Amino acid sequence: MHTSTAFAPIMLYSDEAKAVHDALAASGYGALATMLASKAQRSEADKQFIAALPQLDDSDFDVDDEPVVSVSEEGAYIMVWRWVANEEAGVASQ
Repeated sequence: MHTSTAFAPIMLYSDEAKAVHDALAASGYGALATMLASKAQRSEADKQFIAALPQLDDSDFDVDDEPVVSVSEEGAYIMVWRWVANEEAGVASQ
C-alpha cells in the first residue's frame, strides 16, 4: 500500500460521498465512482454519535478523528482507544 504525506485517508459521510461520486461519474471516471459508492457507508447518525463523545468523560480514552461507528436501534458503539498501564495489566515494566 502506497501512502503519501500529501494525502491522508479520510472517511466520507453519505452526502459528501455522493457529491464526489457524481463529480467522478460526470468526469468519465465511472469505475472509480462505483468503487467510492461501495465504500461510502457513513451516515448522519454516525456524525451525531461522534459529536456526542466530547460530552463524555474522556479521562479514560482517546478517540481518532474519524472513528469507526457501529449503530444499533438504541445507540452506537464508537471505537476508542483505552489506555491500560502495565501495572493494571500485571505486565512488568520494560
